[in-house]
Amino acid sequence: MIVIDASVAVKWLCVEIGSDQALALLDAPDGLLAPDIFAVEVAAAVTRKVRTGEMNGEEARRACGEWRHSLDAGHVELIPSGALLQPAIDLALQIKHPLQDCLYVALAQRLDCALATSDPKLAARARTVHPRVAMIGE
Repeated sequence: MIVIDASVAVKWLCVEIGSDQALALLDAPDGLLAPDIFAVEVAAAVTRKVRTGEMNGEEARRACGEWRHSLDAGHVELIPSGALLQPAIDLALQIKHPLQDCLYVALAQRLDCALATSDPKLAARARTVHPRVAMIGE
């Protein structure tokens, strides 16, 4: 099992540095997991690309449609965030990082599995509390 964060899934939908590595994770033999906020975070990251000028509206709609299809196909198992909230709060305070990202770290810790991210700040801070962090796109 591998926990992936939204920055990795965005690379499935938008060609970026590390997209090949991110796409390869879809073949992970034990499956991919993420807290349930993942579904919204990926769509939010895609729509943000319109505001920053990286995509136009039609490209974002197409990518979000692909995202909904990927969720429906079960490419990532979504885990309820409620049970992860207290450990994530503790992690956010400990590593001084946003709570939403710490939900991913808390899930990886709980399941003692790898966490894949393309966020260098998250990777650096998460490695201080969880040794199995893979940086996608390095």
